[in-house]
Order: sequence, then structure tokens, then C-alpha cells
Amino acid sequence: MKKSLVAVSIVVALGAVWTGASWYTGKKLEDRLDSFVKKANTELEKSFPESGIEWQAKDFKRGIFSSDVRFILHIKNGVKNADIPPNEEIILKSTIDHGPFPMNNLKAFNLIPQMASIHAELEKNDALKTLFNITNGKSLFSLDAKVSYSRSLSANIELIPINHTETKEGDQRVLSFSGAKINASANHDLSEFSFTVKSDELSFSDPIKKEKIAFKSIDFKSDNKKGKFDIYTGDQSYSIGEFSMNGIPNEPNIALKGMKVTSNLGEDKDNLNIKIVYSIDGVKIKDIEFGSGKLALGMEKLDGQSVRKFTQAYNDAAEAALTTDKVSYDTTSLAILSNLHLLLNNNPQFSISPFSWKNSKGESSVDFKLSLQNIPEDKSALQLMEPEEMVRTLIQELSLHINLPKAMLIESIAQSTMLDGKDKAVAEAQAEQQVQMITQQGVKYKILTDKDGVIGLNFHYANDKVNLNDKESNLHQFLLDNGLAGTYDDADAELPVVE
Repeated sequence: MKKSLVAVSIVVALGAVWTGASWYTGKKLEDRLDSFVKKANTELEKSFPESGIEWQAKDFKRGIFSSDVRFILHIKNGVKNADIPPNEEIILKSTIDHGPFPMNNLKAFNLIPQMASIHAELEKNDALKTLFNITNGKSLFSLDAKVSYSRSLSANIELIPINHTETKEGDQRVLSFSGAKINASANHDLSEFSFTVKSDELSFSDPIKKEKIAFKSIDFKSDNKKGKFDIYTGDQSYSIGEFSMNGIPNEPNIALKGMKVTSNLGEDKDNLNIKIVYSIDGVKIKDIEFGSGKLALGMEKLDGQSVRKFTQAYNDAAEAALTTDKVSYDTTSLAILSNLHLLLNNNPQFSISPFSWKNSKGESSVDFKLSLQNIPEDKSALQLMEPEEMVRTLIQELSLHINLPKAMLIESIAQSTMLDGKDKAVAEAQAEQQVQMITQQGVKYKILTDKDGVIGLNFHYANDKVNLNDKESNLHQFLLDNGLAGTYDDADAELPVVE
């Protein structure tokens, strides 16, 4: 009897502790929720300062073991260029299970203590009426998130499959979506976040006209951390297994396979370093296989503070163009060009290494590298410079290497001509003539080389010396030989040398 009483007492005590801890967690959660929302709005304000977009947490109803709250994305000023009217609201109705052992976690036998577990879905309103018609009255997604006691957040989002058909004036429009899974995590101040997105297929089609656009095997990944220049650094990867377009009026059938973009943004004490790689495994237009390619862009030693200023100027211009009719795309472009000089501070380096393309006849490659010097404080002085002075002022080192098999080039030109309906034999003959003419002219003017069926170009400049296809000269003589510089008045004058 005594043992039973002790056991019951322990259970009651544990229940009381759990109840008290859950109630206390719910109380503290409300305060921390406001803090998290404020931080999210601070980031939104930085990115979209004129939009008036903000998150709100309303109707918080705290219980002992769980609470209900509505998260509202309020678009105060609207987005004119996206047809979103002012004061639009997107609402997430949410249930929050309190820690230290949220009910949702216990159901999954997860006994790791956490502050809260959140389940959220879209709430139907006038703003989302069209979306709910497409999803047959269901929330497009469900979100399950966990908040730790350190206020870090991890979330799993599932987008539901969609198969929606609309018929209008004899045309059918079918939206087919396999659904998607999104995993995301962020620390308490959003200085670190990561996400993954996976989906099997998304397509738009008209079965009657046999028109279809489809994306398959969508896979996005990103891992980011805010660096010392208030810019997110890290790795990103975006890939689509296949994109196809068939039966579209006035457009050829297209199939692109293995499209991928990867990027890395890193930093050191003073600089940012960026590398972006674009690649594609196959291009098919009509019934012609064009091949595969890769483009790797590098930007190193970018002055961190200058990039920060450029980024802010770009964001301000882009946001203004998005939220008001008074700012045009040309104005945005002007803002970018006006601040482009910021990216040239403190001797940055740029590269394309490689740019390559491969088809059934061979593979070409281009490698380009450029190291710059600080531009003058008086930017207007550049407009008055002759080519030679400008090169000496701006460029530390420049190299360009081209390796282009003639058979590969002939194949590419012929295939492009065949797209216009020309016979293969005729297209190949014309392409061969064009390549031969390019080669002859290039060799004649000593710009290109022709060796073993490969067109080549090797150029390097540094310290006043130019080497073009193994012929060396100083910068002035090179520019003079190519009609880009005048002669010195004094024939005995010593050529300027870059220190």
C-alpha cells in the first residue's frame, strides 16, 4: 500500500512539475515570440524598406499545455508591380505546444526538451480565395516547427500535391504539382539560416492543344551566415533535373537536362570572395543535341565595405522600382551603374575559368583573368584618358586563353543553321566556310593561331609587357601595332613603366 502511495505521489508530482513548467513556458513564449517577430521585421525592413511588409502575432490565447496564435504577414503599402493591393494579409493559424516536452514531440517519441512545437496552416481569406480554389479548399502547405530554449528555430514545410484544371473558351489549363518538402533552420537572431527544397515535378499543360511546360527533380540548398560586412556568406546550390517545353506556338520543342547553379561567398579580414558555377548536362532543341557546358565566374578581393554600400544601393533601387510606379527599370539600372565603381576598390580580381562547351565533335574552353588596380578618386578623369593611360591606370594583370577545335565550332554553327530549316549538308558546308574565313583572318592579323585543327589565342599583360601568341612587346608598341595608340612626339622618349 505504501509503495503504491509513493508511486502515485511521484506521478502526481511529475504531473504537477510538467504542468507548471508548461504553463511557465507558455508565459515566457509569448514574450520571446514578440522578440522573434521584431527581429524578422527588422530584416524585412532592411531588404524592403518602402514596402511596409511586416509580420504580426495576434490573438494569442495561452493555455496550460498549448496556445493558439495567428501569424499575419501584413503588406501595408501593397506591391503595385505584382498586383498586390495595400493592406493585404496572409494569415497562418497556428497551434503552439508548450515545452519542456511538447505534445507533438511526445507523440513522435521525441524526448528532447524544447520550448515549443508549432503547427501552422494557411487561413482562408479574400486575399487567398483563388489559391484555395486551386487547392480544393485545403491549405497549400502545413508547417511544423520547433523552438529550442536557445530560441533557435527548425521547420519542416510540406506543400500539398495539386492537380487543377480550368476550361475557358475551349482551352484547358492544367496545373500539376507533385508537392514539395522544405526544411529550414535559423538561430535566434537570424544571423545563421539554412534551407533545402525538394520537389519531383511541376508542369503547366493544355491537353487539347498538346502544349506543355514541365520542371522535374527540383533541388535547392542554401547554408548562410551573416558576416562582418552585414552580408550573408555561405554556399548555395540550385538544380533542376530537366526542363522541357513542347507544342508551344511559334516556339521549338526544347529539353534542358542537368541544370545547376552553385555559389560560394566567403570573406576574410577585409574582402569578400565569390565563386559562381553554371552548368548544364544537355541541350536539345527540336531533335538536335547541342551538347553540354559550364561557366565558372570568380570575383576575389572585393572590398567588403564597398560591396556593402553597392548592395544597399542596389536593394534600395530595386525596392523602389517594385513598390512605386514612379521608378522605372532604367532608373534601377542607372543606380547600379552609378555605384558600380564601388566594386573596383582595393585591387579586385575577376575570372572566367573555365567557360567550356562540349558537343559530339570536341570541347572548347575559354579562360579569362583580370586583376585591377584602385581606380582614381576623381572618376571623371577616366573619361579623358587615352586607351594606354587607362590600361596603365586600371589593370595590374590580364590574361585570356582560348582553345577552340574547328570541328566542334563547325558542328555548333551548322546546328544553329539547321534550326532555321536548312539541310544538314548545306549547313555544314556553310559552317566550314565561315570557320575557315575566321581562322584565316585571325591568323593574318596575328590574333589567332591554327595548329592541329585547333584555333587558339594566348594573351597576357603585366608590368608593361604584352605577350600575344608567344610574341612579346611593350604595351605602347602593342597598342600602336593595333591602331589603339599614337606615336610619341619624341622618338627617344622613354616609355612609361608601371611600378
